[in-house]
Amino acid sequence: MGSGQKDKRTIDETLLIPILEDGKRLYHYTSAAGLQGICGGEFWVTERSFLNDIMEFQVATQIFCEVIDRHMANKTRSEKLKKKVCDEIDRLNTPGMLGEEVAYSGDYVISFSLDNDSILMWSEYSDFYGYCMEFDGEELIETFQSNDSYSFLHGQVVYDHDEQVKIIENTLEMEIMNHEPGFEYLNSWSDLDDLTNENIEDLYLWIAVIINAYNVFFKLECFKGENEYRFVFMSIHDGGRVKENEREKQYFRIKNEVLTPFIKKKIQRLNPLKSVMIGPKNKSDIAEKGLRYFFRNMKLEVNVYKSQICLLYTSPSPR
Repeated sequence: MGSGQKDKRTIDETLLIPILEDGKRLYHYTSAAGLQGICGGEFWVTERSFLNDIMEFQVATQIFCEVIDRHMANKTRSEKLKKKVCDEIDRLNTPGMLGEEVAYSGDYVISFSLDNDSILMWSEYSDFYGYCMEFDGEELIETFQSNDSYSFLHGQVVYDHDEQVKIIENTLEMEIMNHEPGFEYLNSWSDLDDLTNENIEDLYLWIAVIINAYNVFFKLECFKGENEYRFVFMSIHDGGRVKENEREKQYFRIKNEVLTPFIKKKIQRLNPLKSVMIGPKNKSDIAEKGLRYFFRNMKLEVNVYKSQICLLYTSPSPR
């Protein structure tokens, strides 16, 4: 494991992504409209391809290719394996045509931060206005896990390049070099150089699914200030062998003149919400008063307070 990784709880034995520690809080920065919708019992969860970073969900693919280049001397074999895996990841994230037998599905993401009153998060999500909603992490996770009609993962985003490399290496070592059924021909990294075309056909589908999952939780190091924690919902909308009652409705909203797909996730109860902080630019007393009236009307006990960040502005110099 990477430094400190072995001491952390992870999603499972395959996905080595750290999950929330006991007693930790999660913070969701949003607008007044977003707060009102969430308190109404519903998160609008955006499809992963439509989040802000143009490099979203490609980092693990790049790390996988880097790991293969590091460990395989046979460049012909390595290029073929990488291409098969990368093409399959692209296929997994491309909507099929109407009438196809394959299921039309998507991964949908709610972003939280592990940092409260973060100047970076205020800037990124609300231009220093808006609100920061504080949740008891364990309680919030339980509200989603209580409904087993959909697939749900949660974990802490990994930004450190070396840790990302180690996670991919460890996963491949544990899952395909540990005498797993069907992969008996792989006992060490050097065995990859002797892969046959048939071996690659055995491997690439499995590897693509794993790397595609890691793409949800890997980001570039320049974003580490977000200290992000993600909830990921895997939803099937139509096609395949999915029963009608297991399909999830897909909605669309317009954001920056782009039709953006999302799903609606119900919150069974609002007990996890512990406090709401008002953004540092919003100095109006009626913003605080409005929140207090709102929570009183909903019969909720939620602490309300203002950001402690002091934003300093300088007037432009006279010409």
